[in-house]
Amino acid sequence: MRNAPTKLMKDLDYGTGYRYAHDFEMNFSKQEYLPDPLKGMKFYEPSDNAREKEIRNFLKLRWEDKYNY
Repeated sequence: MRNAPTKLMKDLDYGTGYRYAHDFEMNFSKQEYLPDPLKGMKFYEPSDNAREKEIRNFLKLRWEDKYNY
């Protein structure tokens, strides 16, 4: 994913398809940013302590069942 700060970059379609998270409910877009071989991989598993349970609930609310939080 690349931004397009110049006219040339816009003309070369940099940033095409980008979904700005703050344009969506809860300031979140389910857009993937990783390269294809890494898409869908889970890189973080919250533990069972109180704070990380809050983080787990936050992630589950946004990603729903995608990463099984």
